[in-house]
Amino acid sequence: MTAMFRGLLVIVVACASLAPALCRAQPDKSEDRYKIQVLTMGKGDDLFARFGHIALMVDDKVSKTRKVYNFGTFSFNDPELQIKYARGFLIYWVSVTTYRSIIDRYRYFDREVTVRTLNLTPAQAREIAQRLDINALPENREYEYRHYIDNCCTRIRDIIDDAIGGAIKKEYDREPTGRTYRDWTLDALEGLPVSQAIIVYSLGPAIDKPITRWDEQFLPVVLAKDLDDIRIGPDNHPLVSRKRVVVKRQGPAVESVTPTYEIAIPAVLLGLLALGFLLPIALGKRKIAARLTGLGLLVWGLTAGLGGLMLLLYWTATTHFDTHYNENLLVNPFLHLWLLGPAFKLIFKARLGERASLLLRWYLIASMGLILIDVLMKIGPFIQGNWGVILFAAVCNLAAIGALKRCDHNEKTR
Repeated sequence: MTAMFRGLLVIVVACASLAPALCRAQPDKSEDRYKIQVLTMGKGDDLFARFGHIALMVDDKVSKTRKVYNFGTFSFNDPELQIKYARGFLIYWVSVTTYRSIIDRYRYFDREVTVRTLNLTPAQAREIAQRLDINALPENREYEYRHYIDNCCTRIRDIIDDAIGGAIKKEYDREPTGRTYRDWTLDALEGLPVSQAIIVYSLGPAIDKPITRWDEQFLPVVLAKDLDDIRIGPDNHPLVSRKRVVVKRQGPAVESVTPTYEIAIPAVLLGLLALGFLLPIALGKRKIAARLTGLGLLVWGLTAGLGGLMLLLYWTATTHFDTHYNENLLVNPFLHLWLLGPAFKLIFKARLGERASLLLRWYLIASMGLILIDVLMKIGPFIQGNWGVILFAAVCNLAAIGALKRCDHNEKTR
């Protein structure tokens, strides 16, 4: 018994001495608790989906959950939100959903989804998970959306960048790339000529300033590529350890499909302007030429005048800063709405008084002077990329002057 007792005592003492070492040898499951993944969604067919989308997923091994944090949630169903958006305060918020629901949603809308697993330390992954939880709290989840500088993509980029010690900003916030926000906007809206034209027309010189690659990361496709390329840490390891496409688009490339109305609208507009300004120059009949000129003035007055009025309201009545100081106000002043008066007179009476005709032509010549001023402004610090608008307005004004001179000639030879 004594020998047995001594043997047991030796075993107990040995186990006690080995216990700390055994405890240290056992991995702490909470240390590698979180896996962080970036979900990027390709372009969709709808206008708001043309810039793509992005979200962050937290795979929690302890709670056995996979939460997707989406900074791009908004609603147009609330009338108050619509008013705020018109003034410039579109409210977005962070929503939390499941991985399966996200995949099902984007598969339904035929949008590609790619999942990137980030190669982070346990501490970095935990920091991201905790920050996302804080952002998703009711008191923190809302923010004022700014398309180029504070959107669903820049917020995710900043969270990742903070967790890895600013490596993304250090790598990509250097020299300007030679591209602008306008260039990227045109690229994103390829295949939607009307929507593209209206949006870039309404945006002022704020989107024409030189930007760095860091700035370009407002787009998910740009950030995704840069995450793939960047290497971090003392060992210079890739930030992305794995990339896989989990939903592949079945239809044709988004840019290759143009809705019918996006073709019909410019075709009708250009057809009416040609009918109203070019055909009267070739016609010899007084009344038909005058009435067609009236049609051209009506279409041009509405197009340019309402376009100018929209820009004026954007500048003076909203906080859409990207639309302020828009040079297109010189090219298409809202005063073009004045053309509607002579237009209706020509349409219904087929003639203008000599004084009214002279005043109208001088107004159009003065409009050409404003266009010239905008062209000369390009020599200085004014950098707005609106050459397409300048050319279109100049052609319309010159054609209108030519059509009016033809009407005057016909009137004198009556």
